[in-house]
Amino acid sequence: MSLKAKSITGAFFNLSANGFAQVVNFVVYAIMARILGVEEFGLVAICLMVVEFCNLFVTVGISQNLIQRDHWDNKFASLSFWVLMGVSAAITLLIFMVAVPIAYFTYSELAAQLIAALAVVPIANGFRLVHKAKLERNFENKKLAAYEAAGILVGGVVSVVTALQGFGAWAIIFGKIVQALISTALTCWRSDFRPEKITSTEHLPEIITFAKPLIAMSFVNFFSQKTSNIIIAAFLGAATFAYASVARQGFSVINNLTFQPLNRIALAGLSRVETHRLSGVFSRVVGMTALFVSPVYFGIGAVAHPFIDVVFGDKWVTSAYLLSILAVMAPTQVMAYYLPNLLISRGLPRQAFKLNMINLAVNLALPLAAVPWGLYAVVGALVVANYITLFLKFALVKRHLGIGIGDALRNTWMFSMASVVMYAAVLFIERSHLYALDNVYLELTALVATGAAIYAGILLLFFRKQTLAVMGELKTQRAAKKKVVTP
Repeated sequence: MSLKAKSITGAFFNLSANGFAQVVNFVVYAIMARILGVEEFGLVAICLMVVEFCNLFVTVGISQNLIQRDHWDNKFASLSFWVLMGVSAAITLLIFMVAVPIAYFTYSELAAQLIAALAVVPIANGFRLVHKAKLERNFENKKLAAYEAAGILVGGVVSVVTALQGFGAWAIIFGKIVQALISTALTCWRSDFRPEKITSTEHLPEIITFAKPLIAMSFVNFFSQKTSNIIIAAFLGAATFAYASVARQGFSVINNLTFQPLNRIALAGLSRVETHRLSGVFSRVVGMTALFVSPVYFGIGAVAHPFIDVVFGDKWVTSAYLLSILAVMAPTQVMAYYLPNLLISRGLPRQAFKLNMINLAVNLALPLAAVPWGLYAVVGALVVANYITLFLKFALVKRHLGIGIGDALRNTWMFSMASVVMYAAVLFIERSHLYALDNVYLELTALVATGAAIYAGILLLFFRKQTLAVMGELKTQRAAKKKVVTP
């Protein structure tokens, strides 16, 4: 099998593992949301977000350097391993010295204990990353995917079982710790890398130089994506944060199960196309995305109430209203998603970084200003912020690549319009109780079927030509991908 085929096969297993992880985590998340109280669930979500931030110091930069180097140098890898262990130990110390006291005085003693227990996760990740990089260099992605899946599955079972035994918030923490330990143990067992004693630090400047920009970009990405969450947690409390967290969980799964596979096709196309054809290829890529992703986003928003009731329980009704509001962001997610990769594919990483800074600045300013008006105002401000950043991002891309928002709208507006009409119709039917079904499962099924029929009907009646053109483009891309995979 060729190197290119191995790379694509590895990417397939990574995506498969990610899809499995998303499904299992979502199921566990839904079960825990039903078992735990709102305040307790929100407290755990805040603690996990804190540890996720701390993990950035460990998981970004060093392993990427090991993967991209021409040759595996065990001395260089060993130095990287001990650097990671040192960083992990420093992060753990930081958690105990900073995060734990803040949690204790800001929230509760329980919050401090939960964060302290989660401090083992960065240590486990730091221990694992060099071993994982060695396996990835050897294209053993299938095994890595299996180890990830095993950790997630066992961790999920531990969370559910301990929750049913009455361990409350600790159940999720137990599951996360078990997940990290199992994935680490299996990865290290399979890898043939064994750290050596370090006698020279000559490669340390290279490790630091390579990691610094990646960590900086990851920080900006984290805060731009989590800004509203951080604001809600800091100013509106754990219970309010729990409602927002549940509302965004569905969209998180959608992003990972739709955008990531489509992004593999997009990256291949955008990186190889000639500059004079870039605009046309980009508009077709976002068209493919809009055809499938827009109706899913708007559809989830339209059936938010029965969906939340079925999956999480009726105590999360506030999350259903938030979900309906967040669905309006769909066009911005579709059109702006590929812009960083578009710039990177043309050798413009600094401009891609500026896109993240735009996200961070606007997503911080508007929701923060809306805090005095409560949760719905903050979420509404986030939606407005996404539309503002959409225009700002395309202004930047237009300046460097000549691709403006009109290029994105050219192949997406019809799918967005059909999705909006479907959204409005299904939302009206649901809120007016036109179907008058007492069974929430039947109601959800009927609403989903109605939405699918409305969306398909609009495309067939008014946008048949554009839809067939996008479907043909997708078929061509998939055929080309299969041709590359063939040894």
